[in-house]
Amino acid sequence: MIVRIRWTPVFGPKQRQIRRVSPRHSKLALGLLLLAPALPVSTIADVPPRPAPRRDVALPPRAPEETLAAFMRNHDFAQPYNIAEILDAARRASIPPSMIVCIEFYESSGGKHYDAETHNPLGWNNGLTWFPSVPAAIHHVSDQLGSGRWYAGKTLEEKLHVYNPRPVYAEKVLDCMRQFPQ
Repeated sequence: MIVRIRWTPVFGPKQRQIRRVSPRHSKLALGLLLLAPALPVSTIADVPPRPAPRRDVALPPRAPEETLAAFMRNHDFAQPYNIAEILDAARRASIPPSMIVCIEFYESSGGKHYDAETHNPLGWNNGLTWFPSVPAAIHHVSDQLGSGRWYAGKTLEEKLHVYNPRPVYAEKVLDCMRQFPQ
């Protein structure tokens, strides 16, 4: 197989040169092109946690149901609020319950704008993952944020950055979380 490449110099008279590529080199190039999709691609989740100044929101000993319910009422969340599931899932995952509430607020406007068939108001996997129920989604996302493969050992800000890598997302959720009493 002979591949011909045309080359036109940028400066000087226009002249064309034909360079022949040996069959051995063309097979090598073809092999590399075929293997390229199998090469691993680095993502933000592959980056190990870096030592950073701690800007965590202090974990409250227990977020009162009234505070979460008041926030959800004031921001017009869809009912039912699933407060008991949020508190239980957050306690088991050792994350603030306000984190789950604020993620739901930014991902689906408080459970109002998402595909109801997926039961995924937290936007897990870009909203493509289907769960058997909303409480199941809350427990799954909480477990992942608490001790999941890509989230373990990271600060709240780093966890939010892995959850949604847009630069402003983590700061928006952390600002939302600061509205809750500590």
